[in-house]
Amino acid sequence: MPTALCRAELLSLEGKDAVAFAQAQFTSDVGALAEGHWQWSAWLDAQGRARALFVLLRVDAERLLAWQPLGDAVAVRDALRRYVFRSAVRLEAIDGWAVHRLDTAPPDAGRQVVASDGGYRLALPGVRPRTAWIGSAMGDADPAALAQWRRDDLTARLPLLAGELAGEFVPQALELERIDAIRFDKGCYPGQEIAARLHFRGGNKRRLQVYRFESAAAAPAPGSAVLVGDTAIGRILYAVADDGDTRGHALAVVTDDARESGATTTEGHVLSPCV
Repeated sequence: MPTALCRAELLSLEGKDAVAFAQAQFTSDVGALAEGHWQWSAWLDAQGRARALFVLLRVDAERLLAWQPLGDAVAVRDALRRYVFRSAVRLEAIDGWAVHRLDTAPPDAGRQVVASDGGYRLALPGVRPRTAWIGSAMGDADPAALAQWRRDDLTARLPLLAGELAGEFVPQALELERIDAIRFDKGCYPGQEIAARLHFRGGNKRRLQVYRFESAAAAPAPGSAVLVGDTAIGRILYAVADDGDTRGHALAVVTDDARESGATTTEGHVLSPCV
């Protein structure tokens, strides 16, 4: 029985120009994505900063689904529609679907998408194999199951991007190349020139860092400032508490020269860097 985790922030791109449109807008090589498979991808702004990070599913020849584990599908749809012009593509945010955890084994082939029960099943990275089914919501969300799922995201250092952090980070700071979410040698897409220049010439000074946190408060919220003394060195991407609410782990983007320093957040969390 699938365990419901959370609402699925899901954007559908459909039409004879859907793949070409996505190839011209997103950072991954969408043209090389085979039907029935998925890849990580992102959408940058003109300044080369990530507006959204998502799992891109190639459903068939004329349909893609972009699933944002964190983010806002409606906001991305509305922003993307400004670039459709004469392309034969329909952009729609899918309502009423949820992300579910399956206890069955993941698909045999890597990054395969399997149509199942009116939705789609796929394996995701983590320390242990895990399978997601995205489809019509089945029951109430299970907060404990979602917390464990998010811990697996964090352990895999997946740079999930909440809507409030859109336009904050360049691809290198999110380590998008590590998860094969960006290509610097394909045709143009928004922000490509800036991102490619930074890639080939260097100059990025921020990276991902996992912290263990302790606090009497709840887990740090996405966007919380990371401080060393009174100096801001970065921001929290997301965090998840352990069994209680007072300690857990957080993934942040911070400056290289302060990654190994103890830190705090503006809400008073004490942060210890994990190797």
